[in-house]
Amino acid sequence: MSDQITTSHQITPAASVTADEVEELIYVITHDLRGSFRAIQLIPDFIREDLSGLPPLQQEVLDGHVGMLKTIAGRCDRMLVDLRDYSRIGRCADPVSDHAVSALLDHARADLALSESFDLTSAGSGIVTGPRNELNLLFACLISNAVKHHDQDRGTIRVAITTSGQMQQISISDDGPGIPAHLREEAFGVLRTLKSRDVCEGSGMGLPIARKIITRLGGSVTIGDNPAGRGTRITLTLPGHPGQ
Repeated sequence: MSDQITTSHQITPAASVTADEVEELIYVITHDLRGSFRAIQLIPDFIREDLSGLPPLQQEVLDGHVGMLKTIAGRCDRMLVDLRDYSRIGRCADPVSDHAVSALLDHARADLALSESFDLTSAGSGIVTGPRNELNLLFACLISNAVKHHDQDRGTIRVAITTSGQMQQISISDDGPGIPAHLREEAFGVLRTLKSRDVCEGSGMGLPIARKIITRLGGSVTIGDNPAGRGTRITLTLPGHPGQ
């Protein structure tokens, strides 16, 4: 008798999961997990308070471990927030309307509470067309990315806006360390960081969020060198017009 087992029927592949279903699942999971990580962020404070009478050396050890736990919990919470935002792109968008690039930059500056040590300026003007909430998120991600990955305490971010046919071309240049050419496409990978999170805090979602918003609106985005010197220049196109 042969040990080989045969079947007389074919297995029908499971129905494929759509991108919308995956993103809905991501949204649900991140929403539920955030409650747990918020608790993990608070519990160390309770532990520190309960053990506040420890001898100095033991207190120092406790504070170090508690601080590490809070850092990791905060990092995970940030990752969940960014994954949630990524899953909402296109599904929870505001109505499409016109927005001045200058107003979007002002919103990013205020939303990020940009330090005075980073100089953000713009040249040119233009109107881009899209959902307000997604455009606000887009510019916040790009400006935050330039600041977060800078290797110095002070920096300069220059934004240039020009019209190219029915698209607005926007370049965002910084004077940070730059991104090596062979890693530029990799930088758009979801949850992909080019440096250890212990060196540079970040979820690895800023550029993926930006590209998803841009491509959904029919635009494009590339990473290049800052032509003015050291640093990176991100060039994107979005539908729009010069304005008045």
